[in-house]
Amino acid sequence: MKSRVRAIGWVGALTAIVIALSIATLSHRHQPTNSERALDLAEQFACPVCEGQSVAQSDSSTAKAIRSEISKRIDQGQTNQQITTYLIDSFSESISLKPRATGVVGLVWITPVVAFVTAVAGLIVVFRRWRLAEVAEATDADRALVERARSKLAPKVRR
Repeated sequence: MKSRVRAIGWVGALTAIVIALSIATLSHRHQPTNSERALDLAEQFACPVCEGQSVAQSDSSTAKAIRSEISKRIDQGQTNQQITTYLIDSFSESISLKPRATGVVGLVWITPVVAFVTAVAGLIVVFRRWRLAEVAEATDADRALVERARSKLAPKVRR
């Protein structure tokens, strides 16, 4: 009974946390401006001629041209997905700093999550078994066996 009440408490606490996080996340959404969208998209792509810089960070002429193309396409009313597709088709998948979660790349993203969930589930099972394990009680036969072993050892210890 006590464990059931504790479980209900945990479920209630987790539900409250999920609801609070959902409300906080959804209430702060706003429609980004075109310049915010352009900056966000530029941060998602690697500069093709720079080492380790995004299009948003680089001052190279190629990065400036890509930023200009992103802004132009946003002004034309294209979606982020359309612009992303255009840039990947123009430069290759390697330009994207945000790899797609499909195929082998998807396994890289999902494997740690599956491993974590499996480990937590395994720990829960082990802890429950430990908690529910029966405590072994000594029987009269066990006590008699111990007494016989003590009586055989007792004369040797006294010498």
